[in-house]
Amino acid sequence: MLQVKNIQASVAEDSGNTPILRGIDFSVQAGEFHLILGVNGSGKSTFGKVLLGSSQYKQMGGSILFCGEEISEKPTFERAQMGIFLSHQSPPALEGISVKEVLRAADKSSNHKRALFHFKKSLKESLSSSGLSHSFMDRDLNVGASGGERKKMEIASLLTIGAKLAFLDEIDSGLDVDALKMVSEGINRFAENKENAVILVSHSETILKYVNPTHVHVFCGGKIVASGGIELAEKIHKEGYGAVQDCVSCLKSI
Repeated sequence: MLQVKNIQASVAEDSGNTPILRGIDFSVQAGEFHLILGVNGSGKSTFGKVLLGSSQYKQMGGSILFCGEEISEKPTFERAQMGIFLSHQSPPALEGISVKEVLRAADKSSNHKRALFHFKKSLKESLSSSGLSHSFMDRDLNVGASGGERKKMEIASLLTIGAKLAFLDEIDSGLDVDALKMVSEGINRFAENKENAVILVSHSETILKYVNPTHVHVFCGGKIVASGGIELAEKIHKEGYGAVQDCVSCLKSI
């Protein structure tokens, strides 16, 4: 589904082109669930934004293939139409436009082209499974919503628009136990479709009680310094990043 080769990227406004991503190789197959760990500032969020072609960053080298197609030169909206979804760490509020209007526009621009009745049915089901009432359909997107409600809305949006690859950037941060369970259930519902794939960025071990990553990666200094299975995450949460020798060496060189 996704094949990233030697991606290098910097902040768009940095005239010196100081790299944040320093050669990322990363691949995801349909049906896989990848967990990304790493200290603050290691490039995890940047990686997600570069995958979506955010104007905040510039790709200085490497290639991004999605479903066999090179997308490095494609604008963000085309990457989204192809099926890549990125959740926000701090989902924004949009006054004057409702949840229903935002997601209907996204739905109409995709390959679904569902009738309004079927779209509304899907949205209601997604809201319910994310722990939100149907009244959120007609509310301005995230206006007056709590942090937990905004994270739940990200999951409801993911389930509604029918993406293929979900990049969830700290979707679990700031959630209480009940909200975390609801968000995790939504992630698992998306992952149940083996034609989909998930990339989850997290600092917390709590969410691992509710989701089951198939692959774990550690970012440090804009590189992947370790990869493995769930045992790698368990080791880090128990012993810290000092348990990963390549991570220790990387941090000393920064």
